[in-house]
Amino acid sequence: MKKSTKTADRANVYKVPKMKSPKKKSRRSSPKPKSKKAPEKQTRAEKRAEAIRVVHAKAESQAFEFFHDARRTAYATVPVANHRETWEIKSKDFRLWVMYTLYEHMSAAPKAMVQDCVDEFETYAICRGKTLATHVRIAEHNGATYIDLVNEHWQVIEVTAHGWKILDESPVKFRRASGMTALPYPQDGGTFRDIERFINIGDRSEVLLLAWLTYALRPSNPYPIITLSGVQGSGKSTITRVLRSLIDPSEAALTTIPKSERDLAIAASNSHLIAMDNLSEISARLSDVMCRVATGGAFRTRELWTNNDEMIFSFRRPMVINGIEELAVRPDLLDRSILIHIEPITDERRRDEQNFWQDFEDIRPQLLGRMLDIIVEGIRRLPIINLASSPRMADFARWGVAVEQAMGFPEGSFLSAYQSNRDDANAAAIESSPIAVALHRYLGDKEPQGYGSNHPNQVRRVFDDTALKLLDGLRSYCEYAAELKELLHHPKFPKTANLLSGEIARIEPNLKQLNILVERRRTKTARYLKIQRTDLPIKRAVVDGDDEAPSIDTSEVVAGTVQ
Repeated sequence: MKKSTKTADRANVYKVPKMKSPKKKSRRSSPKPKSKKAPEKQTRAEKRAEAIRVVHAKAESQAFEFFHDARRTAYATVPVANHRETWEIKSKDFRLWVMYTLYEHMSAAPKAMVQDCVDEFETYAICRGKTLATHVRIAEHNGATYIDLVNEHWQVIEVTAHGWKILDESPVKFRRASGMTALPYPQDGGTFRDIERFINIGDRSEVLLLAWLTYALRPSNPYPIITLSGVQGSGKSTITRVLRSLIDPSEAALTTIPKSERDLAIAASNSHLIAMDNLSEISARLSDVMCRVATGGAFRTRELWTNNDEMIFSFRRPMVINGIEELAVRPDLLDRSILIHIEPITDERRRDEQNFWQDFEDIRPQLLGRMLDIIVEGIRRLPIINLASSPRMADFARWGVAVEQAMGFPEGSFLSAYQSNRDDANAAAIESSPIAVALHRYLGDKEPQGYGSNHPNQVRRVFDDTALKLLDGLRSYCEYAAELKELLHHPKFPKTANLLSGEIARIEPNLKQLNILVERRRTKTARYLKIQRTDLPIKRAVVDGDDEAPSIDTSEVVAGTVQ
């Protein structure tokens, strides 16, 4: 039976439509949204190249000057504010500049990147920079002397025969070591002798010390060593500080004995003046090193962290040492020294330290100005100074004669004082050598009875034999002469013939001052010494029946004294 249309329509109304499942989209057919490409990271080499480019561009824009010295140490002269300074490229100042530049342009300054830049500039300065000399405090260029004031503006003093003036930019390269402090701006006024208020020395030594003060501001000269001695409370350390403050002021004004030769070489390379305070003694090795520092020398040592590389220190520096005892005892050191004995300060003359240094600082600019005036006069007069005879440290002697009148002393006063000081040094060398004392007595005394001589009571005048025979003779003589017996126990009395020969060679210039001449000759079998006293007059006499034998008049010879 056929359903009606109405019923069919109603069925269609209530019929739930069949839900179709959604079609799955193919992964291939659905394109992914385009993601942004991540920036590529810089490699270390690229970062290094960029850092060097940035820092090098900054250096070029500021007109840096890169150079190196004879030891291939790299430097840069850089503009700072309204002046220019010279820095070692490995110094802290240059590294800080590199760090600041990297922070400014790259917002970071890793240690490795900073080191890369420093290494690059060091290579550039050594390979492409000029070779220029660097100086500490004092320099000479084209006949002019330059003194670094070590102030914040890096000004220098130029001194010539025509005068002195302050320059804002130096024509030579000065480097500044750690601890260096400034000299005052020199001023006119006052006299150089005003310094007498601050140094406690005698009149005889004054002309020598003041001449040395001006001489110490001259470059590249053999410098005498100022040796101050005196009892406790005589002001030795104060005088040393005063001298240093007028030549080469430093935070470490006074130091003690360096531990090694290397330490002294480094100190000499980083300062113009070496001042050692309150010494008790000077060893033989240190004495030799001090001689090289004063008259010019070099020290070679292996560079740290290397196998074959060497460091060479070349130097020539003025020195001041002080102690209670006379420190210079070896003849070679005495020959280079100016010995100054300081008398104790009385209670009436003693001043409190604060007022003393305040008064000195007030007058220091005038003292420096007057020193420069004297140096100008010395440079002007030095070419016309000719000495009749040249003592040891002849350059200093000529300078002293050139400036003595400019310092306010009469003509001839310097050489008189210097000769007297040389005599004192010679006497000190003789007194410190047991061989010199024994020889002087041995060659001027009579052959005693029972001493084993063929001519008893005859005065000895000449010894001509081997060093071994001389050593035996001196030992026997000192044993016989009670007052000389203690010389045998002196630590410097030679124990062997070789040591005796060396000691005689060392004191030979001092023996000559005692009219004792030494000659040497050699045969195929032995070496001989001929030692002769020339101050004993000879007269003809009969000795042991020999009509031809000479005798010596010893009426003018005083045993045990230095003639």
